[in-house]
Amino acid sequence: MNRLELTDSNAASLPPPDAGIAALLEQAPVPAVLPDFKDNSSPAVGSPAITPSPVTPAVPWRPPLTVGPFLARSLGARWELYRAQLRSCQKEFSEETVHELRVATRRLMAQIVMVSFVTPGKAADKTRRVLKRRLKALGELRDTHVQRLFIERHLARFPGLFLVRDFLQRRERRLEKAAAAKVKAFKTRKLEALTLKLGERLASRPSWAGRPDRLLKVVVGATGQAFAEVVRRRQAIDPAEPGTIHRTRIAFKKFRYMAESLSPDLTGLGKRDLRALAYYQRRMGNLQDLEVMQQCITAYVAGDPGREAVLRPFVRYLKARRARALRGFLASADDLFAFWPPGSAAAGAEPPAAQAAA
Repeated sequence: MNRLELTDSNAASLPPPDAGIAALLEQAPVPAVLPDFKDNSSPAVGSPAITPSPVTPAVPWRPPLTVGPFLARSLGARWELYRAQLRSCQKEFSEETVHELRVATRRLMAQIVMVSFVTPGKAADKTRRVLKRRLKALGELRDTHVQRLFIERHLARFPGLFLVRDFLQRRERRLEKAAAAKVKAFKTRKLEALTLKLGERLASRPSWAGRPDRLLKVVVGATGQAFAEVVRRRQAIDPAEPGTIHRTRIAFKKFRYMAESLSPDLTGLGKRDLRALAYYQRRMGNLQDLEVMQQCITAYVAGDPGREAVLRPFVRYLKARRARALRGFLASADDLFAFWPPGSAAAGAEPPAAQAAA
C-alpha cells in the first residue's frame, strides 16, 4: 500500500516521535470501545491486569497542523483502493480478486473506525455496517478457496485427497455463483458519498481549529485502545480453544490497519516495524487456516465413515503440523508487547504482566 506523507508546507517540523507519542498516549483521553470488538468471551481465569508504565517525554513534542487533512487523504486513498478492488472482482471473479477485495474492505473498515472517533455520527456507523455485510458475504467462499488450495498442494503426498478436492470444487462452484451475483450488485455511489462526507469533515472541521493537539490525542488514543483490546485477547488465549487465537487475530488486524493508516511521522513505525506486524498476523492466520482445514476434513468424513481410513495419514499430518504451528506462535506470542506504544521495541518493552510485577 502506498504510504502518504505530510507535505503541507505550513505544517510544523516533525521531531523524532518515539518519546513524545508514547507520552501522548498516556495523556490521550480514552475513547469509546471500538466497534465490533465486543463479544461474550471472558479473559482467562487468573489473567494479570494491564498496568501501563508511565512515560516521561525527553523533549516537548508539537503535533503537526495537518492531522485532519492527512486522515482525509488517507481515507480517500483507502476508498480508491476499495473501489478499484471491487471493480476488479466484478470484472473477473476469482480466489485472488475475492481475497484482495476482502483485504481492501477490512482496511477501509479500520479507517472508518479511526474516523468515527474524530467525526462521530451516523455516516461513519452506516458505512462500517455496509462494509461489514459485504465482507461477510464472501467469508464462506474465501474459506473454501483456502481449503481447496491447501488440498491441491498435498495431493501428490496424499492421493486420498483427490475426493476431498472434488468435494470442495463442487462447493466452490455453488458458493461462487451466489457470491458473484452479490458482488455484481454491490454499488459504490452511496458509499462514496458517505466517505466523501467524512473526508470533508476531517479536512475542515472547525472544532479542531487552533487545537490540532486534541485531534492528535484522539487519533493516537483510538489506536492505543485498539491495541489494548489485542492485549486483552492475548491474555485470554487458551491453547485448547482455537477460537481465542482467532479472536486475537481479528482484533490485531484492526489495530494493524489503524496503525498503518497513520503517517510514520505520527507513529514512529517504519517499514521494518510494519513488516513485523504483518508477520505476527500471518502466524495466527496460518493457525486459523489449519483449524479450518481440520473442520473441513471432519465434516467430509462424517458424511461417510468409510472415508476415515483413506484420510487417516493426512489427518495425522494435519494435527502434527497444527501442533507445531501452535507451539511456534505461543513461543513468540508476547512479541506483541513490542509493537505499541511506538518505540517499545527499541526500549525492550516487557509484557504488561511483567511491568506490573516489577
